[in-house]
Amino acid sequence: MIKRCTSSVIFLILLFGMSSLYAQQITVSGKVTSQEDGEPLPGVSILVQGTTIGAVTDIDGTYTIQVPSGNSVLEFSYIGFVRQNVSVRNRSTINLEMAPDISQLSEVVVTAFGLTQEKKKLAFSQQEVGSGEIVASREQNVVDALNAKVAGVQVTRQGGSAGAGSSIVIRGIQSISGQNQPLFVVDGVPINNSFRASIGTSGGVDYANRAIDINPNDIESISVLKGPAATSLYGIQGATGVVLITTKKGSKRKGFSVDISTNTSTDRIMNYFPAQLQYSQGDNGVYNGGTTFNHYGAPISTLRYDESTPFAKDPRGTIVDMNHPNAGPRVPVYDNQRLFFQNGFTNDTHVAVSSSTDKSNFYLSAGNMYQEGIIPNNTFNRTSFKLTADSQLSDIVKIGGSVNYVNSSSTKFGRGDNFSDAIQGLYRTPPSFDNSAGFVYPSGVQRNFRGALDGSQPFSPDNPFWTVNNNPYTDNVNRFISYLQTEITPASWLTITHRLGFDFAHDERTQIWAPSSSGGAAISASGALGGRIYEDTYTDKILNSDLIISATKDLNENFTSTFLVGHNMFSTNTASLFMNGTNFAIPGLFNIANTQENPIFTKTDTRRLTQAVFGRASLGYLNSVFLELSVRNEWASTLPANNRSFTYGSAGLSVVLTDLFKIESNTFSYAKLRGSYAGAGNIPPAFATETFYNIATTGTRYAGGVRFPIDGVGGVLLSSAAGNSNLRAEFTNTFEIGTDIRLFENRVGLDVTYYNAISRDQIVSVPVPASTGFTSQLINAGEIQNRGIEAVLNGTVMDRGDFSWDMIINFTRNRNFVNSLPNDEPIVDNLFGARIQRRLVPGEQFGLFYGNAFLRNDNGDVLINPQGFPIIDPVQRVVGNPNPDYLIGWRNNFNYKNFNLTMLWDVRKGGDVVNVTAYWMGNGSGVAEHTTDRNKVVVFNGVIQNPGGDNDGQVNNIPVTLNQAAFQGVGAATAFGRELTERWVQDGSWIRLRDITLSYRLSSNAASRLGMSRATLGVYGRNLLLFTNYGGIDPETNLSGPNSVVGLDAFTTPNMRSYGVTLNMSF
Repeated sequence: MIKRCTSSVIFLILLFGMSSLYAQQITVSGKVTSQEDGEPLPGVSILVQGTTIGAVTDIDGTYTIQVPSGNSVLEFSYIGFVRQNVSVRNRSTINLEMAPDISQLSEVVVTAFGLTQEKKKLAFSQQEVGSGEIVASREQNVVDALNAKVAGVQVTRQGGSAGAGSSIVIRGIQSISGQNQPLFVVDGVPINNSFRASIGTSGGVDYANRAIDINPNDIESISVLKGPAATSLYGIQGATGVVLITTKKGSKRKGFSVDISTNTSTDRIMNYFPAQLQYSQGDNGVYNGGTTFNHYGAPISTLRYDESTPFAKDPRGTIVDMNHPNAGPRVPVYDNQRLFFQNGFTNDTHVAVSSSTDKSNFYLSAGNMYQEGIIPNNTFNRTSFKLTADSQLSDIVKIGGSVNYVNSSSTKFGRGDNFSDAIQGLYRTPPSFDNSAGFVYPSGVQRNFRGALDGSQPFSPDNPFWTVNNNPYTDNVNRFISYLQTEITPASWLTITHRLGFDFAHDERTQIWAPSSSGGAAISASGALGGRIYEDTYTDKILNSDLIISATKDLNENFTSTFLVGHNMFSTNTASLFMNGTNFAIPGLFNIANTQENPIFTKTDTRRLTQAVFGRASLGYLNSVFLELSVRNEWASTLPANNRSFTYGSAGLSVVLTDLFKIESNTFSYAKLRGSYAGAGNIPPAFATETFYNIATTGTRYAGGVRFPIDGVGGVLLSSAAGNSNLRAEFTNTFEIGTDIRLFENRVGLDVTYYNAISRDQIVSVPVPASTGFTSQLINAGEIQNRGIEAVLNGTVMDRGDFSWDMIINFTRNRNFVNSLPNDEPIVDNLFGARIQRRLVPGEQFGLFYGNAFLRNDNGDVLINPQGFPIIDPVQRVVGNPNPDYLIGWRNNFNYKNFNLTMLWDVRKGGDVVNVTAYWMGNGSGVAEHTTDRNKVVVFNGVIQNPGGDNDGQVNNIPVTLNQAAFQGVGAATAFGRELTERWVQDGSWIRLRDITLSYRLSSNAASRLGMSRATLGVYGRNLLLFTNYGGIDPETNLSGPNSVVGLDAFTTPNMRSYGVTLNMSF
């Protein structure tokens, strides 16, 4: 009886316990999507923490799981995304958005021709930037969006104007005279990223590079191919690197979706030029309101207005000394920079509609970006429409295509060493003159600090308000980028692909100098300020055809193989028409037909055709050792017939050590070694092999003269450059070795690459004897070398519950040397009247700055003349190196629940900049801030020169006064004055907060209640912090655009600091 009762009690206890356990179980279901684009994530692993209970999301990202308790914690994990732990808290529905994990390397990447490949098989360095990183920066130019995000890549802004361009160089300058910008490829189609200055524009503007036409909101990812091993299949087009852009296609999930994004920012000047605000226009401490350029006049605090005496230059009256009997109100200090620069703004709106079925999908988008710059009337507007679709017609045939239309237009103003440059006119104005008090007299003549510009006064920089209201540069670009692709898969191991791509752009430009403008271009042949107009049109066409046959076969259980053969045809056609006229007949009618003097018409038509066959073989052993060989033979139309064909190739090997030796370790997760050797070619420009004719002229464009035809009689002259029928292609051979390591279950990754690239047979222009009838000729001679280290460190710094911190650090160090030149003679570029030179000298780094410097003794002491001033060295020497020592990009990504904070720090060490602005504005004009300490008595450090004797003697103790003569380098002060360029070559190092974004993502339930599938609201800033010792506004600028001359700061537009808000919604 007792035994039976005991059994009954035990049974009841077990039954009660099981009932209680069953009662505590909860069924949880939900959907897992990507935080980046809202797409469902199939295959996400869900585990009940502390148990073996788990589930996996299906193709739609949904899941259902039984959890034993309402207090359970679910662990969500997925390759490439941050692992997340979520408390159940008795909820039956848990939807989750997972954030990409930048610490994990993408297993599959986009390579040449848009083909995907497992990253572990690559024998070269390749880096990818996702759409989230691209859009987070809120840059309007896709090139700027790559800044500090990719190792081995250097981006240089041209200026801070709305619609300004930027240049990009991968692994240093490789060609002295050829193309150094990488090839841009969009969805497999090579596109035009030209950075073209107008034919006749004087001084130039912040021209755009044509990649600015690409809408960043349409981009899915960007893959940067850095060396010839990665780009060899692209041939000469990819000789200096390739930027592969993959745009968005149809939705990854079935059905119909709508995505809307909008962001608005206010853009402010980042820094002002450091100017003095104490002294007036004049000389030697005396105010002179006449025509002088100098601003060494009386202190403004001692000046008053004589309101009884009208003065044309100032509506408030004549400026007099404070002791003048008619002295009236105090003359204020006019901070003309703050009176001129405005707050700009940017608005960017993008709408995308996409749909997907089992066999087809499409993506349709429309976007508009409008920007007003910090310079009045400076605008940039881009409108784009894009349609992409593909369809699986049968089991073996798939077709796809895309059409992208873009209209880009801008209004800009002159810059650089040009009197009609708004920036130069602004900086040269003395603080005793108010530019904003009016820029035109009732007669229509320009009001300027040097007087009325009616031809009776010396030429002067234009009033900046006159420039922005009368001297605009406008451009309007209509562009179509399209492709049609057919893919046939007759067998599971065989694919045949043909892609036909087309890029068409029509660019219309006009630049006007109204009458009374003093820029050199506005001066007619008769010397009158009658105005000038330039009109340019450019039509660029690129036609590209790729036929690719690829086969993948497992040779046996140990060996795999992939073979690829193909044909490429690449054709470019650029047609231009330039028209120029001066001296407008009817005031205010700015039309080429309204000009009376010096008409010039120039038309060019440049065509280039290359054809190539290529092949690639890839062999794999045990899925851990991979050998890749490629070869390409090219035929180029710009080479002479006897040298038109040339061949190059690549060989690469990668070994995944952890797979080969079956290393299983939580600490040592992955290790790979890789190495490659590859070649690439570069060809000369069109017409280099033949001598061509130019229209004859009897004078220069700006100094009078006429051009043929004259009285109906035509005339032509041979070009001054002789053709060369023996030109060959330049060749770059690159050796590359690297390693990829991942530690602690992929929480930390390190990718290090060393490369050594030698570019031979440089195509350079050399002088020829005058007896030949020519002045120069292109030849093959010279060698450039680039060697460097790239490193990418990424990892998860912290991952605790709802909080995670990921980061990625990119490191770049490149050394660029000139190994040899024709006859070992330096190549010299005279800059700013030869006061400074950019020289290529055998044995030295590329493009060092040469200029005047202090004369020193053997100990390095500056030699001082008997008057107490430093002595200038009569021989120019190296005064600066524009090449940076290294670059670092440091990106941090913080997640806390639904909040996300990203920030990008950008570091540059070294890279000297010639501060031409301070050079002209300083000692020469007395505008720069360092001229404030006038009449200060100083003793220069150095030793007194002993002519003909020992210069290690007496330490200088001679006092000198820094008066106007000293600042302007008069007499004994020559070395201290404006002729000394050493003082103006300054360190361009910086640390800057490139961008920062804080966003909040609505929960799925909250978004659903608002009728949306997802919504994110954020605030962001760009260029918020800058730490630099540079003496100008910002060392991140360059006057000379995309060519190999870098480090020039001459009246460029200041960069902008932006504050914005963004909203992204999906339905």
